[in-house]
Amino acid sequence: MSLKERTTQIVQRSLYPLTSITIPLLIYAAVLIVGVPTEISLAVRHGFTSILVAIILLFYLLYRQSGWTGTLASLSLTLILFALPLSAMWNSGFSDGSVIGGLLPLNDPNAYSWEAGRLLEGENFTAWGSRRPLFTGMLASLLGLTQQNLQVTLAILVAITAISCFLLAREIQHQHGIAAGILVLTILFLFYRNYIGKLLTENLGLALGAVGFALLWRGAGQKQIDNCLLGILLLTLALNARAGAFFILPAIILWGAWSFRGANRFSLRFLLGGTSIVFLGFILNSILLKFLGSPDAIAFSNFSYVLYGLITGNDWTQVLQDYPALNEMNEAEAAQKIYALVFDVLRTHPFALFTGSFRAWQQFLFEDYIFSFVRNLKANFFLQILSLIALFACYKQRRESNASLMLAVVLGILASVPFVPPWDTDVMRAYAATLPIIAILPALGLAFLTETMEWQSLVKVPKQDNSSQYLLVFSLILTVFVFFSPITTKLFSRASKFASISCQDGTPAVYVRIIPGSFIQLVADDSIRQTHLPKVRLSDFRNRLAPINISAPDLAKELASLNSSTTIAQSLNLINLKQPMIWLIANSFMLPKERQIVGVCGKWSTNLQVQQYAFFYADSIQKVSAISQ
Repeated sequence: MSLKERTTQIVQRSLYPLTSITIPLLIYAAVLIVGVPTEISLAVRHGFTSILVAIILLFYLLYRQSGWTGTLASLSLTLILFALPLSAMWNSGFSDGSVIGGLLPLNDPNAYSWEAGRLLEGENFTAWGSRRPLFTGMLASLLGLTQQNLQVTLAILVAITAISCFLLAREIQHQHGIAAGILVLTILFLFYRNYIGKLLTENLGLALGAVGFALLWRGAGQKQIDNCLLGILLLTLALNARAGAFFILPAIILWGAWSFRGANRFSLRFLLGGTSIVFLGFILNSILLKFLGSPDAIAFSNFSYVLYGLITGNDWTQVLQDYPALNEMNEAEAAQKIYALVFDVLRTHPFALFTGSFRAWQQFLFEDYIFSFVRNLKANFFLQILSLIALFACYKQRRESNASLMLAVVLGILASVPFVPPWDTDVMRAYAATLPIIAILPALGLAFLTETMEWQSLVKVPKQDNSSQYLLVFSLILTVFVFFSPITTKLFSRASKFASISCQDGTPAVYVRIIPGSFIQLVADDSIRQTHLPKVRLSDFRNRLAPINISAPDLAKELASLNSSTTIAQSLNLINLKQPMIWLIANSFMLPKERQIVGVCGKWSTNLQVQQYAFFYADSIQKVSAISQ
């Protein structure tokens, strides 16, 4: 081999793969930094018909390309697609039950942010944060790496999930054709866009679930037990990150023991290996819980609420209505009490569990629930038809590994439905970790139809490209990061030490960290042409509070009363880490421009209706000097 040929080979093996990842990420960053017309990004976040047509046309042109250029083009387009809903939030002042002004976390996301901030200050999670140590720990790690820049952290979370969905779509494309791959990506995007830009466990659950099932699908198709076992580990972690359809795990183990049996009655290697891997996933979650969590924390303690609602014919909140005293108990005590109540109900009504289960299956299967996130009844119905076709095709081809795998995991999901009931899971939220399975079903139905009708351009399977190699590498990196980064973050985190300030007339003082990318500034409409974080036009901010006005009218009223030249920031009160996140309201000209710990003199909101949100109005802000530790 000549020197020129050898050099070319080295370039192709190293530079090309690196380029096919780096350039898409740079394009993704550019979309978020520069922004796109708000009309386009909002249409992608909330629309249906136009975005569906655009996805099909653009993705068909690029996904049919192979090699490193195909990976570069298709990954770039995928990241752009997932960036647009985030750009819509950052350029519109978007607000709903999870976010304010396009950025600031509200309700559960606010609590996750608080828990992550506590870890960065050397504290452990509370009992609430200990429910989901994988996601909260990863969030703390990302915040630590970005110096607690919330915008950059959100961008990384979305990128991780986008790449995971891309890798699953490419894996399906490699085995079942272009149309199937594009449909999988489209369904995953239509689900995930509801959670883009929000600090929710759906981010990690979907990401781990997508790459986990991609590995499992590859392992089934190529008869590779190692890929299957790694896929099972990722799916186990996904379900620990975002609890959901846990019964798919035993279903997969039983499938593998039968599918890989060879000349034996069953595969002992798969049975023991799969069971051990599932236990390993739960052990890793338990290690994080022990190392980062509250001493009295119980993993999945909120399941007791769901179970009580199931057997009483209501939702998870019913037990709190029946027994308000539970609100005064800690997580462990409340869970034990609720389980005792559950057994009391079952003794009185022994068939309550069966009644609740049938109610859950009826709503899940027959009330257009499975694809409810699509927001279009005709498309919902079409996807259900394709799913039925897929089940028929899989049963017909049940001797093939992929077909039997799909039948097994569908049975696992159905077995899980009573314990993840539709009335407790808004538009399939709790199924985030197993949403990739649900997305593949109609894709297989479409692949079956296109093969039957011999539409060669739609069933064309491209040559194996670099994205196949990326799947294993990305999966391993993500697994290692999810487990080890929270532990490392905890080991190296220390409480902030700083000088104190004195406030006049006994005015209270709080100490907060001002961080670029983690606050919004309300500005007059005539000062900027378009909202672009951190600056939010006052009219955009007020107009977008409509969803908040429905769920929390007092909060919406408090926020709507704010004027231009006001900055809203969220931060821990660094002298009282047990206090929830502070909503700091300050004149924008008071704040330092660089990252800084400041002492703030001011007053708490006197509005009793918003007391739980800890609004603190600043009278003066002083930089405080750090004290060496």
